[in-house]
Amino acid sequence: MKVCIIGGGPAGCAAAYTANRQGHEVRLFEAADSVGGRTKQLRRDGFNLSTGAMFLMGGIYPRTNALLKEINRYDQLVPWKGTTELADDDGTRYPVRFDSIASFIRLPMLKLGDKMRLLSEGLKLFLSRGPKNPFNGTELAQFDRGENLEDWSRERLGNRAYEYIMRPLMDFLYAVPLRELSTPFPKAIIQQAHKLGLSVPPEGIGQVSEWLIESIPEDRIHLSCPVERLERQNEKWTVFANGEAYEADALVIATEAFTAAKLLEGFITADANERLLSTPYTEYAHVAIAYEQDPWPDYPVDIVLPVGVDGVRDVGAMVLHGRRSPGSVPEGGQCVGVYFNPPPLANMSDDDIKRVAIEQVHDAFGEAPQPAFVHLFRYAKGLTIAKPGHYGRLDAVHNFLPAKVHLAGDYFSQAGVEAAVYSGERAAMDLEKEFNR
Repeated sequence: MKVCIIGGGPAGCAAAYTANRQGHEVRLFEAADSVGGRTKQLRRDGFNLSTGAMFLMGGIYPRTNALLKEINRYDQLVPWKGTTELADDDGTRYPVRFDSIASFIRLPMLKLGDKMRLLSEGLKLFLSRGPKNPFNGTELAQFDRGENLEDWSRERLGNRAYEYIMRPLMDFLYAVPLRELSTPFPKAIIQQAHKLGLSVPPEGIGQVSEWLIESIPEDRIHLSCPVERLERQNEKWTVFANGEAYEADALVIATEAFTAAKLLEGFITADANERLLSTPYTEYAHVAIAYEQDPWPDYPVDIVLPVGVDGVRDVGAMVLHGRRSPGSVPEGGQCVGVYFNPPPLANMSDDDIKRVAIEQVHDAFGEAPQPAFVHLFRYAKGLTIAKPGHYGRLDAVHNFLPAKVHLAGDYFSQAGVEAAVYSGERAAMDLEKEFNR
């Protein structure tokens, strides 16, 4: 079976790997000049910059781990402790471990009642029934009660736990206002928090996608090759890209939801198309500030998370990437990643973002000389938002797809590598089931 896969992020690359392993003839189309999507790497002046995702989350990412083990790459992952401090409004710093929720419970601003509440609710959540796989939109839909994460957290955990635990963790991981997030996914992640362990491929997260397509012949990987349109005749598809036409028996569309909607217009119902088109995304930005000489070689932690109760915070996190991935910076150098929260971005110019990023870095780590460069990554539609009701609304689209056409993307669950990998693998496996009927 000839399978064309449109989109070369982790979802598309996982689909390509799986279909190729099944023995099908695979072609992968990617609009950019390299695979990886929002996780790809950017090389600049001796620095290897992460364009999006920063790490893998250990046992919480079972399918990513499984595929990396299959291709003998898992052992190359580099563990990262993610030592963290919370920077309060009044300048106080609190050391924690990002990969240990238990370390947050020891925070001094949490009263005995807060801690008892956290332990009680944590135990209830751990023992409660929930989705076995937090990256399966079908399962998540079954537990979507219309709650948003901010209201749930404040009601169940209390305001202090919300501001000093839930909000900084979620700001960093998903850069989406908690009021905009449905509860099934984060609750499922909390249930599995004991499995959390951070790691990074030696060349950055983009390497996951690169590794997955290593077994596919180079002449079947089409980079800088955006797909313009699709045609169907009987049970065959034709993919048009860069002035060429490619025949296919089956398709996996692993693009953003709005791109999938454009490609499938006329092949799915108007309602299904509208569901894809209206999938909510938020603006997203982060800044890489590069230094040829590390200004803070002795700083005690790798991550600083702003916390407190005073208003909207521009920045959700600051990360010393040279600590996370030493090979990403020249010897003796350092690169700071500054990750912005969406609400302020609408009123900020590119120059505003860069200026605020440098100010926040100086406040977090101390004064520093002029950087070698400041690189802004800004996306009008950067991250999908799983609002209450999102999972069921999107999962239903699978029921209206033509035969041997499947969608893949993290928008069915929550932005992240595992959600993308899981959806890509699942799409290829569903195609295989159709093929064998």
